[in-house]
Amino acid sequence: MKTFLWSVTGVFALLWSGLAWAAASLVRWTVEALSTGRATELGKAAVEFKFPAWAEPFLDTGLLELLQSFVRWLMEIAGTGAPMAGTAIGWLVPVVWITWAFGLTVLVVIALLLHHLIKSLPRTGGGTATATR
Repeated sequence: MKTFLWSVTGVFALLWSGLAWAAASLVRWTVEALSTGRATELGKAAVEFKFPAWAEPFLDTGLLELLQSFVRWLMEIAGTGAPMAGTAIGWLVPVVWITWAFGLTVLVVIALLLHHLIKSLPRTGGGTATATR
C-alpha cells in the first residue's frame, strides 16, 4: 500500500512539474511576444483571416466572428500594456515556480500524512489461516 501511495504521489509530482514548466514557458513566450510586437501581428492575422467559402457551411460563422472580435479587443488591451510587458517576466515566471513549490510541498505533506496513517493501521493476518477442529 505504501508503494502504491508513493507511486501515485510521484506521478502527481511529475504532472504538477510538467504543468509548471508549461506555464512558465507560456508566460515567458507571451511576455516576449507582447514586448516585441509579435503578438499584435498574430492578432491582426487572426482577425483578418477568412475561411474558404467551401468551409462556411461546416462552421458557425457567428461564433467565429465573436472570437475574432474578442481577439481584436485583446490586441487593443495588449497594445497599451506592451511597454511594461518586458518587466513582467521578471516577476511572473518566479511566481509560477513559487506556486509550483507550494503545490509540491502540499502534495508531499499529504503523502507523508497518509504514509503515517497507513503505518499506524493494525495489520491483518493476510496469510492462510488454518482452522482448528
